[in-house]
Amino acid sequence: MPYRGRIGAPLSGFAMNAGLPVGNRRLVHTRHISCTAYERADGLLDIEGHLVDSKPFPLELSERGALAPGAAIHEMLLCLTVDRGLTIRDVRARTMHAPYGICGAIGDSYRQLIGLQIGRGFVRHVKSLFRGVAGCSHLTELLSPIATTAYQALWGDPLAKGRDGRFAASLKTPSPVDGCHALRSDGEIVRSNPQRFQQQD
Repeated sequence: MPYRGRIGAPLSGFAMNAGLPVGNRRLVHTRHISCTAYERADGLLDIEGHLVDSKPFPLELSERGALAPGAAIHEMLLCLTVDRGLTIRDVRARTMHAPYGICGAIGDSYRQLIGLQIGRGFVRHVKSLFRGVAGCSHLTELLSPIATTAYQALWGDPLAKGRDGRFAASLKTPSPVDGCHALRSDGEIVRSNPQRFQQQD
């Protein structure tokens, strides 16, 4: 069956079209990461990241004992509440499943994020902040997709834009220009949409 962008869909068609060898293979691990953005009644945004690890065969863990095929080995939820300037106002972390009972005890440490602004250098800074024994590797891993989801949550939202259609200066978020090859400053897309991609002061 060709790949159609669905979670868990076979990649056979995609790999063949991309010129990648497939051959016979078997599923050995699945990691699902999903991020969802919600606008709250108070105008703030909740950005939730959810991570689940599972295996398609039985697994024995020292503290949890036998896990059935497909049971969650890790399941973590991290929610950042941000304002429209992408300053973090609140943080909630929850560990629903982990190999060890102590894993979830680190959750409150992520409240150190309160007051930080999501912007250039954010992911690098927080990975340093929660490196090693200072954090949970799985919760920390969620911070990068949560950050990009926060940008996507504001993009296209009329409440987050100025009247002329440009990104409101009050957001103080990095311009997307030169953030990827498609939006390079000397490229056709930026040249064709100068007002939309006008650099912020």
